[in-house]
Amino acid sequence: MSSKKEAAETIPMMKSVDRALYLLSFFTVQEPEWGLSELARRAKIDKATTLRILVALIRNGFVEQHSQTKKYRLGIAVLRLARVREASFPLLSFINPVLDRISEEMEETAHATLAADNAMITIAVTEPKRATRVWVNPSQLLPFHASASGLAFIAFAPPSVREEILESLDFERYTEHTIVEKAELRKQVEEIRHRGFAFSPGSFEVETSGVAAPIFSNSGEAFGAIAIAGVASRMTKEQQFKAAKLVVGASIEISRAIGAEPHPNIVAAKQEMEAV
Repeated sequence: MSSKKEAAETIPMMKSVDRALYLLSFFTVQEPEWGLSELARRAKIDKATTLRILVALIRNGFVEQHSQTKKYRLGIAVLRLARVREASFPLLSFINPVLDRISEEMEETAHATLAADNAMITIAVTEPKRATRVWVNPSQLLPFHASASGLAFIAFAPPSVREEILESLDFERYTEHTIVEKAELRKQVEEIRHRGFAFSPGSFEVETSGVAAPIFSNSGEAFGAIAIAGVASRMTKEQQFKAAKLVVGASIEISRAIGAEPHPNIVAAKQEMEAV
């Protein structure tokens, strides 16, 4: 009897945790503060529930409320956890030097992303020293289906995650080059998995072409991606090949630096490109 009661109590608790994490995802560099009504409307959660979750987040330091405007913003607990994570299991310390190097060599923007529930989150960006360049907004979510980073992740994600993404999402068309048909997207994902990297020409923004390769965890599955985003007019076939070679090499380097072994297709892609 008690086990059934505990299980019944766990379900609402998990829903509350999911909703709390969901609300936190709305705080970005572009929209760092939210009013209660505005946040509830955007999240499509009733106002009373939104307030209850925000109060709990404030109590634990993950959100704070401005004393004058009464708007909500991220609290210092987020920074503390970020520091603990990086100090205990460093990731950015491995990624940033690699981004700096490939950005300088490619003379285009390089960035790294991690997979969230519904999109890719940018965690690091290095821009080239040239006037015309792609600007990657660090707070902007990159759609799985319309970005090179997202496609690279899907192709090498755990099968259950890949299926959930491909079957459950309604894919938005951002440009005329965005693939939104599920059958065609599946075909593209299989091609990416075979060759080891993703190429996304103007599928999220018309003037931007991206090339990306996955980053692997100890489980052997992708959890993020490393990419080069270049101005579309400069991304010739030769430049695409150069970018692919750089991100594949970076994928292997970063994955191994954190104690993971990249997928055999990634290693094979690097060997094939080095032989050309």
